[in-house]
Amino acid sequence: MFVADVSRMMNADASALAALTVLALGTFTAGVHIAAWRICVVGIVLALGVPAIAWLEQSTLLLLLIAVVVVAVIAPFFWHRTRSAQHPAAS
Repeated sequence: MFVADVSRMMNADASALAALTVLALGTFTAGVHIAAWRICVVGIVLALGVPAIAWLEQSTLLLLLIAVVVVAVIAPFFWHRTRSAQHPAAS
């Protein structure tokens, strides 16, 4: 994976994900060989992290846009509530 010919074909993100995949496989296999279920779980979590990281890299701007819209919708309600609590209506 880190041979010069291969590293020229892959960008840094792809090689990092490939290295994480190999690490997950090695961790899971080591857990199986020493019969330690906790090590196997760590390997599974690492393996599940690979597609999650790849998806997060692709959709970061979309998630940021969703977060900004949610804050823009919810913030006026909190602002109105704090403002009305500071100035109670006259009876």
